[in-house]
Amino acid sequence: MMRLKLFVVATLAVALAQGYPTKTAAESAVFASAIVKGSASRARLLSAGSPQAGAYHAAVEITLDPETITYWRQPGEAGSAPAFDFSKSVNVAAVEPSFPAPKHIDEAGTVVAGYDSRVLLPLRVTPRDPNAPVTLNLTLDYASCGKICLPARAELSLELPRVGASPHAAAIAEAERLVPKKLTADEAKKRFSLSRNGAEGSWRLRYLGPGKAKDLFAEAKEPLFIESTRAGEGFELKLFSGVAPAKAADTTLTIVTDVGAFEAPARLE
Repeated sequence: MMRLKLFVVATLAVALAQGYPTKTAAESAVFASAIVKGSASRARLLSAGSPQAGAYHAAVEITLDPETITYWRQPGEAGSAPAFDFSKSVNVAAVEPSFPAPKHIDEAGTVVAGYDSRVLLPLRVTPRDPNAPVTLNLTLDYASCGKICLPARAELSLELPRVGASPHAAAIAEAERLVPKKLTADEAKKRFSLSRNGAEGSWRLRYLGPGKAKDLFAEAKEPLFIESTRAGEGFELKLFSGVAPAKAADTTLTIVTDVGAFEAPARLE
């Protein structure tokens, strides 16, 4: 009996040495974290695969139930932007989240900026030591709002694969493409002009091209708030401090056009 067992073991060893199918490191790589369910939503981390130019490309995926929304980095007058805590990550020097261009959504009579289906928020991850494994540990706080608005928290963890082809690479690349391109103030002067309206705290933006402007999102530091609405071929911006009009502010404007989106600094004064 012992001689038979030794023969079986020896035969298996020879078969493995001669190319018996085994999984390589690339085939064994895991490109997505476990899904964490929230209120009418689900969240997970995705990897685009091996690092490029010294950084990993990844994403936070939030999937929403029908008739449920979540918010952009600046929701507007109401809402709560996603919050990322990567402090417990391993071998990570920096994580840079970015946001695809949002849409304006009517939420029970209040217009907010956000997303109303599956959204991928791209991450650029720089390792501390490029030769050592990288593990993203994220505490994600976000809102999922349907008939009622509820806070959601997801504890997510993913060791970023260093080899292999990710099934999520194309989706992450598309999400990165939808992130508005950042322009300087000088570059922005060729894209739009700002002029005061008659009312206090009100400006008009005229888009100069290329393409046609489809939507505008305006951000200012708290306690200031900017309301943007379509006005003919352009947009009207109203600046508030609380409920009262404000006189001036440094802003970031995100303009969505039919040939792509961009963001740029602008001064309202």
